[in-house]
Amino acid sequence: MRHTLLYALIIFSCITCTTKVNTENSILDIVPNNATLVFKVNDFESLKDELSSNEIIQNLITLEPFKKIANQLQPLDYLANQKKGLLAISPLDSTNIAYTYISNDSLSFNNWEGLANKSIETHSYKNLNITQYQINESLFFSSSVENYWVTCSSEKLLQQLIDEIDSPKINSSLKRFYAISNTKKVMNIWFDIKQGELLINQILTPDQSISNFTSWMSLDLTLNETEILLNGVTEINMETNRFLNLFKNTKPVQNKTATLIPSEAHYYKSFGFDDFKKFSKNKPSANYTTTILDSLLNTVEEIGLTEVGNEKILLLRTYGTATLLDYINDEKVSTEEYNGNEIWELNSNIEIFKPLEPIIGAASFTYSSIIENTFLFSKTKSALESLLSKYKTGDTFNKTSLYKTAENKLTSATSILTISDLKGTIDILDETVSKSLSNSFDKSNLNDYVFGSQFIADDGFYHSNFLIKKITEEDEQNTITPAFNVQFNTDLAILPQFVTNHNNRKKEIIVQDQENNLYLISNSGKILWKKQLSSTVQGKVQQVDLYKNGKLQFAFTTNNEFLILDRNGNEVKPFTMKFSGGNLNPLAVFDYESKKNYRFVVTQNEKTFMYNSKGDIVKGFKYDNAEANILDAPQHFRIGKKDYLVFKLANGQLKITDRVGKTRVTVKDKFSFSDNSIKLYQNKFTFTSLDGDLIQVDTKGGISSTKLNLAKDHGMDATTRTLAVMNDNILQIRDKKIQLELGVYSKPSIFYLNDKIYVSVTDIQNQKIYLFDSQAESIPNFPIFGNSVIDMADINNNKKAELVFKDQENTIQVYKLR
Repeated sequence: MRHTLLYALIIFSCITCTTKVNTENSILDIVPNNATLVFKVNDFESLKDELSSNEIIQNLITLEPFKKIANQLQPLDYLANQKKGLLAISPLDSTNIAYTYISNDSLSFNNWEGLANKSIETHSYKNLNITQYQINESLFFSSSVENYWVTCSSEKLLQQLIDEIDSPKINSSLKRFYAISNTKKVMNIWFDIKQGELLINQILTPDQSISNFTSWMSLDLTLNETEILLNGVTEINMETNRFLNLFKNTKPVQNKTATLIPSEAHYYKSFGFDDFKKFSKNKPSANYTTTILDSLLNTVEEIGLTEVGNEKILLLRTYGTATLLDYINDEKVSTEEYNGNEIWELNSNIEIFKPLEPIIGAASFTYSSIIENTFLFSKTKSALESLLSKYKTGDTFNKTSLYKTAENKLTSATSILTISDLKGTIDILDETVSKSLSNSFDKSNLNDYVFGSQFIADDGFYHSNFLIKKITEEDEQNTITPAFNVQFNTDLAILPQFVTNHNNRKKEIIVQDQENNLYLISNSGKILWKKQLSSTVQGKVQQVDLYKNGKLQFAFTTNNEFLILDRNGNEVKPFTMKFSGGNLNPLAVFDYESKKNYRFVVTQNEKTFMYNSKGDIVKGFKYDNAEANILDAPQHFRIGKKDYLVFKLANGQLKITDRVGKTRVTVKDKFSFSDNSIKLYQNKFTFTSLDGDLIQVDTKGGISSTKLNLAKDHGMDATTRTLAVMNDNILQIRDKKIQLELGVYSKPSIFYLNDKIYVSVTDIQNQKIYLFDSQAESIPNFPIFGNSVIDMADINNNKKAELVFKDQENTIQVYKLR
């Protein structure tokens, strides 16, 4: 019954919006040994942005106990230039808690000079300086300990950390969870529930009922504007009385009782196991006794709980009804038919519910019925009548938007599942978690949200999923809603481009204005940095992992420079190279074996400069002087086990070499290349000419040409199996042609999204965008908007938040595409 404790933990984890983390295990030496709640933040700026825009947090942060916690952590809001760190919450005594913030980043403050009420005092403690800060009503202490900056709300606690630094006591579970933490998530959370009762009593009230639920939780946080997701694992100590011990050695099952309960239910709970005998055997380890009646329930594999008209209903799904049905027949007082089903009145002293006490509490039911292999129990006949009526008409909980919104985020087979709306959540919290927390949610404005929790038994631990998410109706396909826009002081010089944030794998935007300022913009529309360049970026910005550590850099050329910038916009030495005379082509980046042993290729007129990942010229590359000016960035293709480097030359020659620059394919003809890039289509080098022909060259130098009578300003794009050509107002995808209205069209763009191929094209003259699938079928109801260039990405890395952006004069506009 107490599995809903995470409703408290979810919100508590989100309130600490200024926390951060480290990646070295030695940081754990400084964590207080009585810390029961620890936050590890992997991307401070992203977390701060996401928390500030999260509707749930903004709704709850003004309510107790969240307001109290936020106020106590307020000193952390003053910190500046923080990247990573740990925040540990510890009980000081029975009435006070303290925080400890540990970071590699030096201690600095936002607008320190502008703070009106502040003071600093420093004194020595065991050869270390402890600085006391007073800012308004906030008092906190800081010191540099073992190369870490440590900030504490308690000087006594900070002194204790200094005393114990030579003999740290690291919690073994915390150490294990820390070592396997997912650094791609903005924050990881560890909760020592076994030792956390003192802390929980202060955060909530002593009436809380969650301390005996389990031992440890390790959770990863994901935030979006209207949802909070926590995913991770839960551990239990088999030697202690913990509720989750009931499901030891069981396997999860499909939750099916939601198909029987009425749609108006405010909550739904399901408990599943593959073998009731294992559940019964586990009861002593959860401080419950086994009864002789347990054997009557041996065929039960799912226990469902809900309410109808404020009356509780119990559902027992079985794989065999005979034994339990015989028992009920002996205990029934009367029978009444209702809507084709029998409703039985039972003896008032029936004891069959005693074996289920760990889950349903000390409850008893008076009426019963059966649907197929599921027994139904309630205290009133009217509650069962209502359920049976709704079931007959198909008006059931599993078909509601509430259920489906949660279902999309949870797995189908579980050991423990709860799905509820706000009213149901308030009832659950009041009954099984904390009355004070229930009162807080009762004052919130989260009526249109679903709350869900889930535990899935595995070998000695539980997979855990928790969510609060805005309820959505069935997604209307192919609609667009605004996400954000960013306006600049001058027009844009290059098209905005999606890039990856290596900390969370979500998408961001990089763009340059006509004053040569390069910008990185977060997925919420915040300008993260601006960097002045000497000239315009050529082609696209490419991302590389120079140091093979998962951290990405931005590589590109301008008219006269080859640059690599880190995520913060700083230049990476020695990749700041100037080329006299300018006229550089876009940068080419080759990664032959996909092992991040990069080759950076800069081409200038007829010259080719190939650099390795250290910025040195690759001496083994021989094609450093072409027969004529190189028209575009060279391209790398792999066919079978062979590499092909392809150069378009101004004299019409198509040069195809191997890795070291030796001719691999001899192409005898010369061509009038169009502006379209060379693509690998059907394992052939495919391009178009200014004469309107589609030309393909195979790996032996064989040439095939198809006269398409293309206009000079035609566009082409291709993947290995899909070719798209835009000619005047005719779009051809593979062998199918679509006639669009007369206009001025951009080049077609082929892109992947959720493992599907789409083709888009923009009519600049009439300000329309068209979208087609790979079979040349138009995407119905696709909203059309104008004078834009389209790109798409899974910007939040959740396979649901498709985004389309357009640039219009000096503004980037981002939309959500569904």
